[in-house]
Parts: sequence; structure tokens; C-alpha cells
Amino acid sequence: MHRVSIWCRGSSRCWHFSQGLQKGLPLKYRSVVASPAYCPAPGRARRLLHIASREADPVMMVTTLYLPSGPGPFPLWVFNHGRNFGNPVHQARSRPDALAKVLLREGYAVAAPNRRGFADSGGRHLSHWANPLSGGLCCARDIETVVLAMAGKPYIDASRIIVSGHSYGALGTLAYGMKPHAGVRALVNFAGGLRGESDQGWQEPLRDAFRYYGRRARVRSLWLYADNDSFWPLDYARGLHEAYCEHGANAEFVNLGHFKECAHRYVLDPDGVGFWWPKVAELLREIEA
Repeated sequence: MHRVSIWCRGSSRCWHFSQGLQKGLPLKYRSVVASPAYCPAPGRARRLLHIASREADPVMMVTTLYLPSGPGPFPLWVFNHGRNFGNPVHQARSRPDALAKVLLREGYAVAAPNRRGFADSGGRHLSHWANPLSGGLCCARDIETVVLAMAGKPYIDASRIIVSGHSYGALGTLAYGMKPHAGVRALVNFAGGLRGESDQGWQEPLRDAFRYYGRRARVRSLWLYADNDSFWPLDYARGLHEAYCEHGANAEFVNLGHFKECAHRYVLDPDGVGFWWPKVAELLREIEA
């Protein structure tokens, strides 16, 4: 079914619908400009998109988009956020500015979606740390929606896509790797996993989830962990990697070393760019060779 972008005059907001769903739009949105080739003006590096899920009753996912200057098409980097303890509705909108800044210099467009039920996106987040396999699959559903929407943009090179995630978002990224878009070149796992607040009960289910995703993996992945991450002791993180690779998945594990007091959020820290970027730059060189 043909999908179009709907842009409100005087607004940075952009909705994405199949033509069949436009009839259900609120009246105030029916006088907008509709164009399947709408491309945001490149004057500002960061803007918001509202991307609709593919259900009959679509959920809007607020996505922070960073675009390099110029007309494109640009390779695409998708960044999937983690989860704080507590109600995800109260979580801040995903804005990985430090990561986006370095990737913009490399000519990448960066899309940072807020999955359903997080921040100001619609819908409900239904997964739980006690069932990380299901949780990762829920994430993968929303990641797929965003990748497909972005791959259809005229300013995106749909043959050059990297999908990444931090913590819970990395778990979802690896789940997405079971059925990736044809243009996805690699996945990047920034300290991935999903755990409860206590130290008991989540370790084995999480290992099983990684094993399940790895058995069905269809694209290479780079795993970037640290030796002072309070969420994942390094030996446990290595065990997740071993479980993922049991059936031959192509995944490189890297211990980045020590970062500040706790390394878990290194990819979101402006001071952390030098910590993780060399390995990512190496990956990009290999992909583009």
C-alpha cells in the first residue's frame, strides 16, 4: 500500500500514513500538504518526525532526526534508546546528541525513535524485564516500522543502514537483526540487555533471549561493553555474547575498558565519544570498503 508523508504548514512535524488511513485523520489535518517525496529543509540539523505504526489504529512514534547539510541521499544510522527504571512515559525523549554529532560529520543521517509507550510517543509499553525475549521482540516491531519509514525517504540511501541500540534498545536491535531490512549492513550493541532492579532472577532469561536472537541472526553485529558497567559485569556480558554466537552468528565482542565511575551510559555522554568511536569508525571503514 502506498505511504505518504503529511507535513503541517509552519510546523516541523511530519506524519506518515498509508493512503487508506488518511480518511481517518482528524479534520484539522486534512488541509495539509501531502507528498510522498517530502524532504525536510536541511537548515537545522535536528528536527522531529512522527512516524505511524502499521496497525489499523496507528500509534505515533516521536523520532528525533538529525540530517547533515546537503540534499543527500545519506546513509542512515538508527539509534534505539534504553529504558530507565520506573514508568517509561516519564522517560525523556531520546536525543543522542553526542553520537549524532560525530555521525553527522561522517555524512550519516541519524534517526532516534522513541518506541511506543516511551516519552511522548503514543501507545503502551507492554514488556517486562522478567521476559526479555518478548521485550526484545516488542522493540523490534517498532524498530522495523521506523527503518521502513526512513528507508522510503528520498534523502536516505536505503542500501546503507546501520541499526544500533543502547541497553534495552540494543536488545531490541539484536531481535530486529533476525529480520532486518535488506539495506542493513550491521548492528551495533552499546551495552545491551534488560534487567530488573534486584540482582536476582533476570540473568538466565536474558541469556536465553540472546541465544534465541543469535540463532536466527542475519546480519553482523559489533558489541561494545566496558569493564565497569554496573548493569552487566564483564564476564556476564561475555556470556551473553557466547550464547548469541552458539549457532554461528557473526558478532564481535569488544571490551572498551574503564569509563568514569560507571560506564553503562557511555554512549550518551559527550565525554564518551573517544571511548567508543574508534571501534565504530573501524566498522564503518570495513562496511564502506
